[in-house]
Amino acid sequence: MKLAQYELNREMETALGGYGFTPCRASLLSPLGEKKGRRWAYRVEDEDGRVVKVRQFESDEVARCVFALRDGLEDAFSPALARYGAVLIEEWIEGLPFAGRETAERIEFAGALLGRLHARPLGPDEPATVSTRRWRESAHSDLEILETAGVLASGEAARLRGELEQRDPGTARTVLAHVDFCAANMLIDSIGRLRVIDNEQLAVEPPGFDLGRTFDLWPMTEESRARFRRGYQSSAPADPEVIGFWRIVAAALDARVFLHRSLSSLRSSLAQLRRFTEGKDLDEPSI
Repeated sequence: MKLAQYELNREMETALGGYGFTPCRASLLSPLGEKKGRRWAYRVEDEDGRVVKVRQFESDEVARCVFALRDGLEDAFSPALARYGAVLIEEWIEGLPFAGRETAERIEFAGALLGRLHARPLGPDEPATVSTRRWRESAHSDLEILETAGVLASGEAARLRGELEQRDPGTARTVLAHVDFCAANMLIDSIGRLRVIDNEQLAVEPPGFDLGRTFDLWPMTEESRARFRRGYQSSAPADPEVIGFWRIVAAALDARVFLHRSLSSLRSSLAQLRRFTEGKDLDEPSI
């Protein structure tokens, strides 16, 4: 069935049917468009003007895990309404982009919101701590890819590898992490509340990795970072360890992902990495 420019696949149509929703229009939401490659989400509307977001995951199991992690989150995080196999039906939230409306109070609120997420108790089967080996090895691989592509000089990559080895804590505690917590994924809704509208990557991860991605995907002034820290520390269970290690891991990951997807985002992550080669922003207060 052709919907606007896009065609929902059979699995999405079946999920919407199970939810009692008959779509008449659909729009692809990812700013990367078809380059996103997976977990595409659509804004879907029916003839009565009702709107939901529908998102397909890689498998039933991945969708089930994310759906479970989103259960019971505070209302600032847009809720997942239902799951059918690998498809999630999510609430559609109207609002204005948060980017450009980042007042000091809202930035501090955002920091406290992430701190509260990190404070949520984990399930009994989740590990309390993990080895950092996976993240260190992934960062080394990402740096090699960037070096081979010619976007990072060999000397820069070597200095970053040295910083990783020096700063690697070996182990890290885990929290419920958002992994994509940035202004681009937030709105101010019709009654002025900050809402986080993309929550597809929730996972049990080290808090430093979550914060590292936030600071890479959401460039902030020094004053804004201080506000964010204040909010985070007001609600988080503890400060994350060795944030410098995680900032390199996150920026290397983002640069590798953006290499063939978004030139402007790639430039931003590479700029962060080059600051790290100069030792900047790696020895800030814990966050």
